[in-house]
Amino acid sequence: MKLKSICIIPARYGSKRIPKKNIIKFFGKPLIAHVIQNAFRSNCFQKIYVSTDSNKIKKICKKYGAEVPFLRSKKLSNDKTVVSDVIKDFLKKINLQKDIKLVTVIYPTAVFMNKKLIKKAINNISKKINFVFAVKKFPHPIQRAFILKNKKIKLINKINFKARTQDLKESFYDAGQIYVFKIKNFLNNENSFNSNTSLIKLDELDSIDIDDFDDLKSAKKIFKLKKFS
Repeated sequence: MKLKSICIIPARYGSKRIPKKNIIKFFGKPLIAHVIQNAFRSNCFQKIYVSTDSNKIKKICKKYGAEVPFLRSKKLSNDKTVVSDVIKDFLKKINLQKDIKLVTVIYPTAVFMNKKLIKKAINNISKKINFVFAVKKFPHPIQRAFILKNKKIKLINKINFKARTQDLKESFYDAGQIYVFKIKNFLNNENSFNSNTSLIKLDELDSIDIDDFDDLKSAKKIFKLKKFS
């Protein structure tokens, strides 16, 4: 099912662990520039937007072809802001064409989300599938996890801790890279995690959640490896 789609990249200016993370230089270009260019290369979108609270980010994004129709409010620009609220606010403010049925949200540091993965996520949408996102597999069974309480080990589940690794089911987590959804369902506050949800599985080197400088260093190594392999 081919539905017309727009891309929205949410990119606020503030970041604590890596100052100005979304526009930090990454192989000669701001991080977000790689994401914008990958979105264009996919040829999947009628328009590519950036939601930001920063004139500096706006200027950079417009240089690489993205549209920034307005600056995000301060209320939706702090580190506790839920991204879904940002997207809903954005959709309500832009002049959305009636034939646009899909929104693809790509995070501004998702530099490995190339055209192939973008297309794969969008192509999973169907008459029955309203929401698609990317996941990665936990490297070790979470059923055998434990927490530290007052510096003491506390098993989450004693029975599972004794189980053989091969007998435990694989577990996955949201990779925090890309989300594709039907606008109508999203604005109606439909629960994203239901029978109408699908996913794409990412390999270990398909994404890195760039949260601190160690993550950034790892991303640079992988990016270089992928580029010259």
